[in-house]
Amino acid sequence: MSQEPQEQTGPQPKTTELPAPPEELKPWYYQYWFLYPMIIFWPLWSVLIIRSPWHNRLVAGALAWALLIIGGYLAYVRLKMGGTIALSTVAIIAPGLILTVVTQIHWITNRRSIMEAARNSPSATSPSPSNSDPPSRTVPRRANRRRTRRRR
Repeated sequence: MSQEPQEQTGPQPKTTELPAPPEELKPWYYQYWFLYPMIIFWPLWSVLIIRSPWHNRLVAGALAWALLIIGGYLAYVRLKMGGTIALSTVAIIAPGLILTVVTQIHWITNRRSIMEAARNSPSATSPSPSNSDPPSRTVPRRANRRRTRRRR
């Protein structure tokens, strides 16, 4: 048997996930005072959660996708009915659609500068305690294994 290291032929996983930018860099539409009440405007809250670098938790993302899919289906069904039901549906979702367009235009124009400021901020360059390895101990740890057999 040879002692040479074996080559891995599969694709190597890349960890290109960037940490969330500091809270100070949040634009007005990602701050909690704006984000939480906006859940009533149908597509706005979901789109903000999905595209946000600050709100990237699994439960919030799953809820946002569920609201988008269910709301889209319900809007489609109501618009297909026609008449006053379609007009009331448009009247209900119009403010959310307008706010979604406004916030996404703002995010597209300012995203690069916010992410660049996040990369250059002092908190991004210094490792945080939650992301780094635990600090090394000054006293070595003792092994708790017994080297001899225990007599009974």
